[in-house]
Amino acid sequence: MELFKLQENEMAYAQWGTFIIHAVNFDITIKNITHAWGKLYDSKQIGIAGGNKDNEYGPGAVEGKVIKSGQSLAINACGREGASSGTEGSFDIYDGQIFVGTYSWECPWGSKKNSSTWNSAGSQPMFNRYITQQSGANLNGGALGTVIIQTAKLPS
Repeated sequence: MELFKLQENEMAYAQWGTFIIHAVNFDITIKNITHAWGKLYDSKQIGIAGGNKDNEYGPGAVEGKVIKSGQSLAINACGREGASSGTEGSFDIYDGQIFVGTYSWECPWGSKKNSSTWNSAGSQPMFNRYITQQSGANLNGGALGTVIIQTAKLPS
């Protein structure tokens, strides 16, 4: 029975993603964070990458967080213990009251495909004054892994 319990844990916790948001040259505000499947987890300090997957926190712990220019914040997500659902969610990036875009992820259990998507709030430059680059996502099933999301504001 204990062996079965370990397999259940691995089933859920093998689906994870760490999203490191870096504010290149302006203050970023995290808004509208949702977590459709799985849970958000962290170390003893919210915003630090990695940690104990049993240390769960709700979206409200990150909602409205401001990432100062030149700094980063990490959001960790994984599947729930014993569940076959993986992790899925999204959050918006704002510059004050200006909507920059939405990052979303999907890391389903039992699938050979993950998704890591950035949707810009508007057209590409010259109408959109922000450039966002994401890197590091494993899109071939298993853990999504560590995704780095860097956002810069173009000069006016």
